[in-house]
Amino acid sequence: MSQDLIVELQKQNRRLKQLLFIGTLTGASLVLLAAKSNLTHQKFTEIDVERINIIMPDGRKELVISNRLRIPEPVLGGKVVKREGPARPGLIFYNEIGDENGGLIFDGKLGKSGQPSAGMHFSMDRFGGDQQLTIGHYEAGGTMETGLMVYDRGLIKDYGPLWEAYEKAPEGPEKEALLKKFEEAGGRQTTRLFVGRSRSKNPAVVLADAKGRPRIMMMVNEDGSPVLNFLGDKGQVLQSLPQKSETAGN
Repeated sequence: MSQDLIVELQKQNRRLKQLLFIGTLTGASLVLLAAKSNLTHQKFTEIDVERINIIMPDGRKELVISNRLRIPEPVLGGKVVKREGPARPGLIFYNEIGDENGGLIFDGKLGKSGQPSAGMHFSMDRFGGDQQLTIGHYEAGGTMETGLMVYDRGLIKDYGPLWEAYEKAPEGPEKEALLKKFEEAGGRQTTRLFVGRSRSKNPAVVLADAKGRPRIMMMVNEDGSPVLNFLGDKGQVLQSLPQKSETAGN
């Protein structure tokens, strides 16, 4: 075989390898583009999933839909805080800084005695704080309550550090002073308004003071009679309308 023929075959071999490489690269690119195109929009008739995270392009969560085992811990002031009560399934909303912004949770089960323990709770949180308004239905211990509630509570940046210091402080005057400051900063959630069906089975509107003590109560009794009560700071009735006639029957 001549030297010229060998050189020509080597050139053809290199060209073939180049063509194969380009073809492989082109095919892989088309596959990736097709896969990307398919991932931007998918349609499902039915899926089974334990948790769905709705996120922004940078990964920030905007909404989480989850079962009770995978529901995320609450986030306030950029920090994960201790959950109050057991975990329940539902939807959790988040604002742009990543704090929890409200949500919908639900549950329902029968106790050993056969009585239900159930309910649904839809909450709306203030920015940098906890829930300010809820709509809910609650059943427990043979009683039931359904209604809208409005709350007072401060900002986590104000009462959070005070609670952390309170938990670490030894028993004594210092700990008591920290608890007082925590309460003054709005650390305790207080109910200011209730509109709904109370546990007494009567429709009611209740207005409370800054300490959560009911001061005005308007309701309709089971016999259909309306009542408007003005209450003292210890729950005593100061005045009731309509007033009972002292000369009734005379």
